Amino acid sequence: MESEEIIDKGIEGENFVTKLAETSYLKYWCYPNPMDMTGDKKEICDLLILFFDTAIIISVKNYNVNGNYERFLKRVVEKSSKQLFGAQRKLFGSKEIVLQHVLQGDRKFEPNDYKNIFKITVSVGEDFENYDFIDHDQVKGTVNIFNRQTFETIIFEFDTIKDLTEYLIAREELLIANKGLCCNCSEKDLIAQYLMNAREFPEELLKDFENFTKSLQGKWQRYHANKDVILKKIEEENSYFIDRLVNTDVLPLENGELLAKEFMTMSRFERRIMANSLFELVNKYEGNQDVLARRYTVFNGIGFLFVYYPKERDEKEIDAILFSAQQLYSYFKKDNKIVMLAASRGMKQWKFGLFQATEMTLGAEKYLQALALQFGWFQNEKRVERNIKEYPNE
Repeated sequence: MESEEIIDKGIEGENFVTKLAETSYLKYWCYPNPMDMTGDKKEICDLLILFFDTAIIISVKNYNVNGNYERFLKRVVEKSSKQLFGAQRKLFGSKEIVLQHVLQGDRKFEPNDYKNIFKITVSVGEDFENYDFIDHDQVKGTVNIFNRQTFETIIFEFDTIKDLTEYLIAREELLIANKGLCCNCSEKDLIAQYLMNAREFPEELLKDFENFTKSLQGKWQRYHANKDVILKKIEEENSYFIDRLVNTDVLPLENGELLAKEFMTMSRFERRIMANSLFELVNKYEGNQDVLARRYTVFNGIGFLFVYYPKERDEKEIDAILFSAQQLYSYFKKDNKIVMLAASRGMKQWKFGLFQATEMTLGAEKYLQALALQFGWFQNEKRVERNIKEYPNE
């Protein structure tokens, strides 16, 4: 009975972590209990998240240690780290591995694709607080350790891959530099300090870890009571339009993953800016008849084109204009990649696209120049600069 109970608790813990991760980082890039389908068919880890150049290897442990730190070290930290180091060796070894995914089917794992590799232990049993936040080995690497409450907080506060990886990088640097020193606050207090300090840890914390962490006690509660934080959360509501668009409209398309990745590499703040740009454009022009309006910005080296189009026009005509618009902006703005978001009155309909420029011929140049004259575009453009802050009242 004891072995059955341990198995059940293990499955319960894995399901908890997988559900949280899939909610935030989309099921499409999550591999629960991944197995080497062409090899020994053994489970590699409890959860694997693979997105662009980031691989996150997760081990879940579900033990009640009754406040016994030595038991926590043995049953949670040592056991989990051994599994995680083994999983990394297997994934990034010389042998070819094929992973199975419920949505993607079989996919060959390409080790060279991943520049950022993170190992995470989640202890979902007793919310044991008094533990080292990392297990670091100079040769094998670093394992990030979270209890249940902290992992829930991490997933909630850093609910994009970009936000999560940036925090994990900063976290590992801070904790490795201060390994062996006592942290006199909870990790949630550290998270609050990071979020309210332009998403970085201050130099004083790096230099005087033990004393500075004493001053952070209660920072998490103060963070959540802060009016600016509440306003930020309200502002972020629009950003989830991007998540829903990807999940329900983009990913189901053939080759939709290419466009989905461009959206999902953005942070929550960046998604907020993108969504608001489209919403503002629609609000500005939806009261006008037969107006086609555009807004363009460059973010992370990618051109983003926002278009308001009238529903009254024939859909084939609108599709042709939108495709031409992507070509035109790529040519005139000298940006090789264009992501387009377009919507009609009241956001009742929306369209999207990804354009990747190819080598330009003389004939194509002449065609685009003539098309721009026909549309009357790129002649009297207005440039607007805006300073948008993550916290509205900053």
